[in-house]
Order: sequence, then structure tokens, then C-alpha cells
Amino acid sequence: MDDELPIPDKLRANADLVVRLMRENLDVELGFDRAGVEWIDGYINRLRDSIAAEKRSGLISTLASFVGECIIRTYGGTWVEQDGWWGVRVSERIWACPFAKVEKQLENGPEDSVASFFTCIPVLDKHLGDKHAEPGAAVDGGDM
Repeated sequence: MDDELPIPDKLRANADLVVRLMRENLDVELGFDRAGVEWIDGYINRLRDSIAAEKRSGLISTLASFVGECIIRTYGGTWVEQDGWWGVRVSERIWACPFAKVEKQLENGPEDSVASFFTCIPVLDKHLGDKHAEPGAAVDGGDM
């Protein structure tokens, strides 16, 4: 990957890499949608006990890039950095961090599901809009 590319372009390239690798290695066609996130959710659960610690960082980076692109293509938004983390600014009220969520699911299993995180975003956005929450509320899935 070109080191000159801006971070958001690198994240999109990582997401495309996930799609290509799943197609080539597992004969799975992933879309940047809810079904794609649900498949990745199951994939994380199947891998979590067998993935070596030294490979977790790369796995988190690529899978979270895919989940982030699914968020963008499903709900809208853009990649932005906040407090040293890259995530998706979905609206003025929601910043979602798929990197933290993928890491949590790898550590904790289905109770920290990326699929639940993904499906909660529009609900949370509407709820926060109704409550007039502070702009830029971070969503890392800690309570989801």
C-alpha cells in the first residue's frame, strides 16, 4: 500500500482487501452492508480463540476498516480521527469506532458483537437527536 496515501484512502483499501481475500480464500462474496457485517461478526467469533496475539493487530485493522466502510456506505459518514483513533463520523452526533469494537469482540466474544454495534448506529443517532445530546458523541460499542 502506498505510504503517501491519506489515512482514509488506506482504510478504504484495507476494506477492499477484506472483500478480495474472503472471495479468494473462502469463496465468500461480501458486500459493504449489514449482511457483510453479520458475516464478519461470525468470522470474528470463529477465529477469536485461534488467532495468535501477534496477528490480532493486523486482523483488527483490516476487519475494522471493512466494518467502517459498511457504516459509511449504509448510513453515510466519513472517516475522521478523534482523540487518536480513526472512526466514522456518521452525523454531528455520532462518531463510531469500529477498531475498538472489533478488538472488543476478539477479546470478549459475541457479547461485544460488531453486528449489534452496526445495527445500533441509526437507533442511537435518532435517540441522541431526540435528547439533543452533545455533538460528536463517541460510539465504541462499550454499552452495546
